[in-house]
Amino acid sequence: METSWFVVVNPRAGGGKSVVDWPIISRLLNKYDIHYSHAFTEYKYHAVELTVQAIVKGYRNIIAVGGDGTLNEVVNGIFIQKTVSPSDITVGVIGVGTGNDWFRMYEIPHNYEECVRAIKNKRVFKQDVGVAEYYKSSVRHTRYFINAAGVGFDAEVARRTNRLKDLGKRGALLYILSLIKALIRYRSTRINVKVDGKHFQHTVFSLTIGICRFNGAGMMQVPFALSDDGLFDVTIIKKISKLNVVANLPRLYNGTILKHSRVLGVRGKSIEIMSIPAVGLEVDGESLGETPLKFSIMQQALSVIVGEQFNQSKLTAKKQPQLLEPAAR
Repeated sequence: METSWFVVVNPRAGGGKSVVDWPIISRLLNKYDIHYSHAFTEYKYHAVELTVQAIVKGYRNIIAVGGDGTLNEVVNGIFIQKTVSPSDITVGVIGVGTGNDWFRMYEIPHNYEECVRAIKNKRVFKQDVGVAEYYKSSVRHTRYFINAAGVGFDAEVARRTNRLKDLGKRGALLYILSLIKALIRYRSTRINVKVDGKHFQHTVFSLTIGICRFNGAGMMQVPFALSDDGLFDVTIIKKISKLNVVANLPRLYNGTILKHSRVLGVRGKSIEIMSIPAVGLEVDGESLGETPLKFSIMQQALSVIVGEQFNQSKLTAKKQPQLLEPAAR
């Protein structure tokens, strides 16, 4: 089974698009002579269980058919299983979700046939994996992630978006609607951030911890992140007026967010966040718990299939130098 693929299909991804399009996807897998077995997820975290079971059965190649949340569950299955080293597993993705932010980093085609062809070609890139420790109902939990984590406003938007999805709502505008509603009610919080031992204390509107560059359905809050350098890129948006947020929304999409006077960018391997009152956390678009939080990174810990056009050296050439400021207290 080491040369076969196990395909995890989330039938709810993309508003049910994945289950509707599965016959097309399966025909393409057959067309390109990709040997596979598959299973549909039936409930939250089922993709985690299916991934663990597939690896125990001998599969070393996993395909996630769905969005960023489906991929996150597959990754967590890879890292919680004890059968083999996670470095022995290769992950491919056929994106049918509404966000697909991880996709954007690696220039993976959204066309199904080109996506399947990329899996067939098996161009592998080793990327970093983040580990988030958080609290929920006063109990500490751990979650792996491969794209980005959001704290504060980011987490509130994700919470509202996911609640709408749970109610059966679908569509690309869900995130924008959730963002607008959250903006009306959300209040900045005093947060203490420690990055590799260096303290930053600010009243914070939102904080993004990135491995890859895109989150929030195409936003670039960590526009210079490299996914294999063993470092998190952290963007801290300090307390800011709602009018200022609206006026600067284009910066979230065009990569100029770090030029704003109320924004701080830092890099590091280890991050700790504390706040009173507690603020929420999301990773890879999935709503989790709240502060206190700890983040650590495993460099080049996961093998992923990337698009033919992806060129990491071009991204490295554009990498921003380390951005730091003296600790503010």
